[in-house]
Amino acid sequence: MNKIMKASIAAIAAMGVVRFVLDAGGVPKDIVKYFSMTAVMIACSVYFAIAAETHKERLKAAYLLVMPYMAVEVIALSYTWATGHQTIFHAAEYSMGYSIAVHTLGHLVGGFTWEPLFGFLMMEIIWGIYSGGRSLLKTKTTAA
Repeated sequence: MNKIMKASIAAIAAMGVVRFVLDAGGVPKDIVKYFSMTAVMIACSVYFAIAAETHKERLKAAYLLVMPYMAVEVIALSYTWATGHQTIFHAAEYSMGYSIAVHTLGHLVGGFTWEPLFGFLMMEIIWGIYSGGRSLLKTKTTAA
């Protein structure tokens, strides 16, 4: 695993911890919502969509980027489940009306299945657009 991947994993996990600490510390959810693991994960995914040289590397990156997100989500949801203390991780806008048990298990199952596969699909689309644009620019430059 390279340094950029390690830093990406650490950044996603750190953002999740900050989000949890702010929420647990009483910061209003209208502020806490801007501390987004998803935003960090999207930025990292765009980088690896372009930087990864093979489809296999992008697939691996998609899984590795979901793991810290899933871990923080499951830990935070388990905290809510165990203590009954509501956190932003199980707020109505994120839980879609599911019980804490279903929401927690959904993240656990999703984190190993459809979430990284969806990330991989998005990375492949970004890679395709990037590669196509590069090829188009290269063709125009050589033709001139």
